[in-house]
Amino acid sequence: MARLTQLALIGAFFALAVWLGSPAPTQGCIAIPYRPQDSDIEMNLPEQRAFLYRQGTTEHLILSVQYTGATAEFAWVIPTETRARVDVQPGAPFHELWKLTRIEQPNVMMEGAGARAPGAAPSVKVLERKIAGPYDVAVLHASSGGGLYQWLRENGFGLNQKSRSALDDYVKKGWYFVAARIRPGKKGRDEIDRALRDGTIAPLHIAYRATELSYPLRVTAGNPGSSKIELFVVADQPPRQAGLESRSFRLTPLGKEGFKVAGPPGAVTESGDFPTLRKLLPRGGTLTKYTGLLAETERQRDLVFARLSDSAVR
Repeated sequence: MARLTQLALIGAFFALAVWLGSPAPTQGCIAIPYRPQDSDIEMNLPEQRAFLYRQGTTEHLILSVQYTGATAEFAWVIPTETRARVDVQPGAPFHELWKLTRIEQPNVMMEGAGARAPGAAPSVKVLERKIAGPYDVAVLHASSGGGLYQWLRENGFGLNQKSRSALDDYVKKGWYFVAARIRPGKKGRDEIDRALRDGTIAPLHIAYRATELSYPLRVTAGNPGSSKIELFVVADQPPRQAGLESRSFRLTPLGKEGFKVAGPPGAVTESGDFPTLRKLLPRGGTLTKYTGLLAETERQRDLVFARLSDSAVR
């Protein structure tokens, strides 16, 4: 039986406009990788890539997916403050983000900086199960950490102790979870495998009501080693984040599909067509790119970028 070895938590939390721009992206997701049956073997997650933006009190998290291991071993678990809507994101948002935020001089980092049938434990509610493009997606709510761990184990997700602790924190806060993996079956598998390796597989779009526009960095604390962070966030007053360098770009709508871009010194793009981003951000806004390299000890908290409301409707 194939083993699911990568548990990716895209705490989606993040969902507003976080994204990583790189002409040749590599592994990009929020993950807690682990081999469930090989307790002494852990896998490292070198990069986290996401695009976050808001619509009123709704946070949108678009995740860029790339994975070089066996397709049957790839999976995510993503905490969200309220029940999420999940689907694939059409278009090329990350390619457009990279094009929009190009800088002539090199970036300088800051220092320091076939599946089982779903089983449901009594304390876990499976709110939705569906196929979305190449993904098999489940939306979950758990009343206890133990129940969530049981459901994940029964469905092929393994957790190390550090990951369990992070997930338990979200359970205690009453958050929801999106579990996603590559859909089972052989239909279109070769094409899916190739797209997953190349990073061209359809991004996953998660949207949910939230009190804050945030990225669930805490859920990745169980990943060993350092992790490269590349986030694109749309916020009116982007805050500084410890250990991360930031550059901001002001986007003003231009024509039907474009933006006029006011960026920092060295910015390459002054204007252009960005059809996917224009649909997501019809009024434009301030797009900030955060980059950095964070060790395990620096990933013990979620990153908060803006206040959305005093209470989230669940």
